[in-house]
Amino acid sequence: MKITVYSSKGSAGKTPIATNIALDREYALCTNEPYHILDTILPEERILSVAPNEDFPDLPDDYDMVFDLAGSVPANSSVVESAVRQSNLVIVPIYNEIKSLNSGINSIIVLSHITKNILVVGTKLHKKQGEIFTDWKDSKDFSEIKRMIAEYIDFDVAVLPLKYSKVFDAIFEKGKSIRQIMKREPLAAYTYKKVAKQFDEIYAFIDKNHG
Repeated sequence: MKITVYSSKGSAGKTPIATNIALDREYALCTNEPYHILDTILPEERILSVAPNEDFPDLPDDYDMVFDLAGSVPANSSVVESAVRQSNLVIVPIYNEIKSLNSGINSIIVLSHITKNILVVGTKLHKKQGEIFTDWKDSKDFSEIKRMIAEYIDFDVAVLPLKYSKVFDAIFEKGKSIRQIMKREPLAAYTYKKVAKQFDEIYAFIDKNHG
């Protein structure tokens, strides 16, 4: 299984998503981010680092890998294509902000010339004042992301929620995935259970459609 996590907009949550997947599934992680701390989290043999404008190498079909692509690299570049064309799925994180929506939608349009196996993850979801819901799919942030995808993308793209949480910083501070943190810390098992379930839904989508 190979998964690319990409959006041309920075700060959308690419690296936390890619790292959490790699930690949970014991995948290798390939990045073209020039400054990263992945070698403090993953074993050296599970990290493949290339220069920002260097194409990713072709990897064996049975090599489980997550590509964490820098947002500074354009979607139509050979760098992005070198990861996407060998991936089973592309995850595009988008949050409810005009630049992120615009960049994410344009990324999907460009990437769709290579693959339509694309999953949008609505990130940084917040509960706004006056909102009452139990399912984050009913939040205003998520609903707006989904509406924009439906309006501008002419093929079916699944969209799943991922609420804002401080646990994404904890992944790098502790060098553990969300589920691994929850197993070690009883309070975290309660605090992070909603975002952990959202990751479970992402994994279920991957297994059902690309496993």
